[in-house]
Amino acid sequence: MMFVLAACNGLKEKIARPLPESFPQHFSLYSATVERRSAWWLEFGSPELNRLEEAAIKRNFTLAEARARLEQAHYKALKTGALRWPEVNLEGARSRLQSDGKGRSRQLEDDWSVGGAAVYELDLWGRIRALTKSDLEKYRASREDLKTAVISVSGTVAETWVELLASRRHYDLFQQQLELQHKLLKVVVNRFPLGQSTALDIYQQQQIIEKLKTAMVPTLSSQEVLKRRLALLTGSFVIDDAQFTAREFPRVAALPALGLPADLLAARPDVRAAGLRLTADQWSVAAARADRLPAIRLTASGSYHGEDANSLFDNWITNLAAGLTAPVFDGGRRRAEVGRTRAVVAEHLAFYRRTVVNAVHEVEDALTREQEALETLKSMQRQLELSRRSLREARRRYLNGNSDFINVLNEELNTLQLEHDIISQEKKVVLARIALYRALGGSWLENVTGKRSGK
Repeated sequence: MMFVLAACNGLKEKIARPLPESFPQHFSLYSATVERRSAWWLEFGSPELNRLEEAAIKRNFTLAEARARLEQAHYKALKTGALRWPEVNLEGARSRLQSDGKGRSRQLEDDWSVGGAAVYELDLWGRIRALTKSDLEKYRASREDLKTAVISVSGTVAETWVELLASRRHYDLFQQQLELQHKLLKVVVNRFPLGQSTALDIYQQQQIIEKLKTAMVPTLSSQEVLKRRLALLTGSFVIDDAQFTAREFPRVAALPALGLPADLLAARPDVRAAGLRLTADQWSVAAARADRLPAIRLTASGSYHGEDANSLFDNWITNLAAGLTAPVFDGGRRRAEVGRTRAVVAEHLAFYRRTVVNAVHEVEDALTREQEALETLKSMQRQLELSRRSLREARRRYLNGNSDFINVLNEELNTLQLEHDIISQEKKVVLARIALYRALGGSWLENVTGKRSGK
């Protein structure tokens, strides 16, 4: 008995979730904690993006799979929880007996019976309770997995939409540049009879026009690829082109409230899921240890017999029994299971720590990328302003006959490239902000995934 009590007390052990060493107290850019209760994409103020996100939340295939896995975990927890209650079975039968004694004629006799049986295991050492708790924590972890999937899908939708915006802006810029280059070609051609331009000038300008036309082909085809990707993310085959009217990137507002790194433990669903699975594993260890102890099962049965349906309940038999089973020799199977579950706990503890560190790093990385993208964008905008001034001066000098056309071409190409680079850089700024929103998580996920009892 002393061994049993010691073992029972050992089942109450719990493994803590220590944070990694040198856990930061605040982010590099500190701000006060503010609860984010609305979906992050609403801050961009784009009705087009809002429609895409709403469609993805409702019809995305990945989210449908995650919801199905959540249902599986829910019913598995209910199934395990049912072990806490007795199992009662009812059965009924009718049999016909035939006797054929010597010197007597054959006789047929009916026998009717109805009975029931109940089996109940006394959960003395908490094995069933531990199994129930383990599956309940796994169900809660599946809810967090669904929220993580929502973050991933919503972020991918926004990133794909931004890529589509960038492609459309590049295409629009190509068209504007092409129109401008055609006008410049007319100027060069008109100057040719006057001896103010050469055939080489005309050929070089025509080359620029053809390069622009060539660059427009993959830009246009990439838009179709991105539209199909958005269709897949929103659970559709195609998306009507009329839904895509935006031509400018959404405005990136001031940095959202970051809170503290410790806030990520509650705001990030992947961190919560890792913690819940770690807790579930701890309960699995308790169940494996309890499985090594004796088990007491109570059984009860009752049955009624009769020669016909009217006399069915005249004769009855009942039986009550209690059984004690204890493992004597199993080749070390149960001990090995305890060791295995403890190793699973160690694995998931390391995974939990890695998830926490990764969550903090993702926020810091997003902040770094956005800050770098903004500084680079400002520098590019200054370069573009200087390039446009140089282009105007080169054109003026060329038209006045004070410079060769090659100088105009160089400034044209430099300005064209800078304009496209700025579009790409503006895209990086928006993508960095999307990455930051994804890294921060938030309570807005409850409004998207809905609430369901974990019991």
